[in-house]
Order: sequence, then C-alpha cells, then structure tokens
Amino acid sequence: MRAVILAGGEGMRMRPLTAFMPKVMLPVGNRPILEYTIDALAKNEIFDITLVVGYHRDKVMQYFGSGKEFGVNIEYVYQRKQLGTAHALSLAKTDDDLLLFYGDNIVDRKAIETIKNTPANTIAGAYSTKYARYGIIKVNGKHVVRIVEGEPNEKTLVFTGMAHFNHEIFEVIDDLKREGIYDLTDAINKMKVEYVTIKEGWRDATYPLDLLEMNTLVLRKNVRKISGKIERASIIGNVEIGEETKIHAGAYIKGNVRIGKNCEIGPNAVITGDTSIGDGVIIESLSHVENTIIMSGSHIGVGSIIRNSVIGRDVQISPRFTVLTGEREKITGGKIVKMDGGAIIGDGANIGASVVVHPCRSIGANTIISDLKVITEDINDNESVR
Repeated sequence: MRAVILAGGEGMRMRPLTAFMPKVMLPVGNRPILEYTIDALAKNEIFDITLVVGYHRDKVMQYFGSGKEFGVNIEYVYQRKQLGTAHALSLAKTDDDLLLFYGDNIVDRKAIETIKNTPANTIAGAYSTKYARYGIIKVNGKHVVRIVEGEPNEKTLVFTGMAHFNHEIFEVIDDLKREGIYDLTDAINKMKVEYVTIKEGWRDATYPLDLLEMNTLVLRKNVRKISGKIERASIIGNVEIGEETKIHAGAYIKGNVRIGKNCEIGPNAVITGDTSIGDGVIIESLSHVENTIIMSGSHIGVGSIIRNSVIGRDVQISPRFTVLTGEREKITGGKIVKMDGGAIIGDGANIGASVVVHPCRSIGANTIISDLKVITEDINDNESVR
C-alpha cells in the first residue's frame, strides 16, 4: 500500500511564518510537521510514500531526500499550480489502493492504523468545535451523505483529510477536472464513501497560534534527556536539552521543554510550560519564556517576557521585549477568527529594545521595529516601524 501526502500548499493563513518555507516544514517540537506523519507511516510498515510538493519544494526535498534516513522510500511529484487538493492528488495517480494525508497535519501511529484497516473509499473524521475551518461530514449510518461547509455546533464531525481510496477516486477527479472543479470534497461527494472516526492522534494548524496546540501534543512525549553543559541551574520535569547547549547558573527550566543543539540560556532565565527552542537559539539573562515556539537561530534579549507566542527563524530581539497575551477577533479570508495568545513573529525580524506587542499581533518577516514602540496592529513583511 502506498501513502500519498499533499505537501504543496503555501499556507497563506499561516503568514508570516510561511514567507520562506511551506507550512509542512514549520517546526513543532523542533521537527517539521510533515516528519511526524512520515514517522508514523514507517511505524505502520507503510514505506512507499509519494509527496506532492509545490511551494518552496526545495525545502521539503532537501530535508527528506530519498527517505532512507527516515526508514521509507519517497517519490516526489511537483504541483506547478496550486489548483486544489483533488488536482494535487491526481498527480500521484496509481492503480493500487492508497492512503491519503494532508502534510500540514500531525498524524500519529494509531490514527494511521485506524484508516489503514478500513475498506477502500473510506474517509476519516474527527469531532471538533472548530467547525468553521473544516468540511463537516453528514452521515447516514456508516455512509457519508455529503461534506458541507461549516455550520455552528458545539461538537461536529469534520473531515481530517485522511482517507483510504482505490482507483475510483482518480476517475471521479478526472471527470470533475473537465468541469474546472479541483477540490477533493467535491470528488468525495460524487462517490459512495464510508467513514471512520479518529478519536485522537490528529491535529491541524490553520492559523499560526494553532501551532502551540500541536507543540503541546508532541512535547507530552518528552523523555528527560540532558546534554550540553549545565551550570548550577534548576531543571524540573521532562526536559530535553541538546548537545553543545549551555545552561548558565540560576536558570530555571520546568515543564515539557525541548531545547535544541548549540543553544545558550543565560543566567536567571526562566523557561516553563510546553516550550520548544530550536538549534542555535540564545536567550539572555532574566528573560521569561512560557508556552512558546522559538525557531532556530533566534536571539532573545535580556529581560524579555514572551508567553504563548510563535517566533520564526533568525529573529533578533533586543532587551526588555514584552508580549501581552489575550484574545482577539480578526477577519481572515472573509471569516471572523477568534484568537487567543501572544505574538507571531516572522523570520528575520529585527526588534528594538523595550518594544511591547499586544495580544495576537503578527510581525512580518524581515521587519525592523525601533526601540520603545508599542505594536497594536499587524505589521506586514519587510516593513519598518520607526
């Protein structure tokens, strides 16, 4: 059996984090989102994988290569135009049964085992309160009646993007393509399809702060592992610290924390909650980081306070940076989205001293913000706030 993973999309709703990399390569727990699904497939003895790539495909192909290092065999198909999910799947046409996955979801071993053991032409649903983000599965007994747009409900069965198909899916997609229809849900609605419910082991991130939920999920599996050079610091809980990382005296680290290689945590810095810190990150003294993702190469200045935030690669933050946390409503893609958290900062941003960021504000990639600014609105990529 072959797995097909759709990994060609840009992830516009994840901006500014996807300015220079596809959504599937965003790190959660210091590993790309896509890697979790590939790892889970290998654990289910599904070794033949087709990746449909597109936006910044070089980032995917350089990281995964032939798949040998991950225990699988990977073939790549290039989707030149992002026409839709059905179009992407059609590029991986096969006569054999296949398992379908969206590359920007985290899927674990048990979820894959569940969909693997279903008859062909079965889709996987999961109950979610975030109905507005997904297609809702209308059912009659074991059969899918239709997948429809989101409707208000406390808990709704939504389409996860996981499915077990045979060759019929390609025949239906070909018919729809002649009509200029390229969405997978339209193809499913033309077929006789059953469904299975995934109770756990599936997570999707639609917006940047959703990555924090994914981060919490994967960091729960932390196993305490301390490497590097540790001075007289307090390290409590399932903390993982990479090689060549230095933890200075007085630092306090508690929770499900994962710190990469070649990092430096300054004296009396505090890191708590479900926090992942990529390779080569510097967090200077007296800073407090909680429930946050900090990607590789970033530098956090003295006395900064960062909670419930996502910080991209090679971000330079000067001393006394403060992120406020709370709720915000924002119109995105014509929908009102309720958000709760801190800041989202794109790759390469350079932020001056004593800057304060209001809740759920995004700071674009390669932005420059001068000292003593209060950020109350989103900042686009490459802008300067002086």
